[in-house]
Amino acid sequence: MLKPEYTILPDYAPLYPQVPYHYKNYEKISVYCRGNREAIERFLPKDFEFVSDIFEIFVLKNEVIEGLDPYSEGGIVIPCKYKDIVGAYMAYEYVDTDEALCAGREIWGYPKKLAEVEFKREEGYAQGKIIRKGKSIIDIALTFEDVEVNPPNLFPRLQVKRMPRADKYGMDMDQVILNEFVDSVIHTRQTGTAKVNWEYSSYDPIAELGPVEVLGGVFVIGDFTLTYGKIIEDKVQAVAK
Repeated sequence: MLKPEYTILPDYAPLYPQVPYHYKNYEKISVYCRGNREAIERFLPKDFEFVSDIFEIFVLKNEVIEGLDPYSEGGIVIPCKYKDIVGAYMAYEYVDTDEALCAGREIWGYPKKLAEVEFKREEGYAQGKIIRKGKSIIDIALTFEDVEVNPPNLFPRLQVKRMPRADKYGMDMDQVILNEFVDSVIHTRQTGTAKVNWEYSSYDPIAELGPVEVLGGVFVIGDFTLTYGKIIEDKVQAVAK
């Protein structure tokens, strides 16, 4: 008989295993854009401060993960500051498996949603697309060229982990989480010129970030390990005291 993991539901045959998760030879397209400060600030949680008008749009394919089934994802990462900590906030994130969705939301507070993820790489070119509710909410392409690309600081991740109450409107949990990737290794890195297209969706209003100036992009192949983060503030507990 399998031993239940009592921190994860269901008790018998839980949805995902405990961390750490080891990602091997992931492939990632990152496109960096300069946007309007007012639009960017709408995507940041309350109490998170704006630090840069440059943000990342990414699509990533994970084919080998120790701890999870393979999945692909994409999203928007915005540099930010919380109190005295400078990092970046994953404003939107889309995955194509339920265990990746629930592990990310329940452990670290990543705002994941299920979506269709397309990833294509061929000689000199890579493209990634996120499709949700019939809309191509992210569509990025990278043509490999020897150009200079200077990404903003995107670590540590600063996320908001919330859980609504069951008995009335409100929250049982409202935490600010700091999360780092460990044992990160880049095997391949290629820069290039990039294109961004997106369809507006009221469910996923990423297109409100536009119009943007596309600065360029990077394709990488690498490894990293995802493990426990750090609770840097627990607002519900603070109020209770």
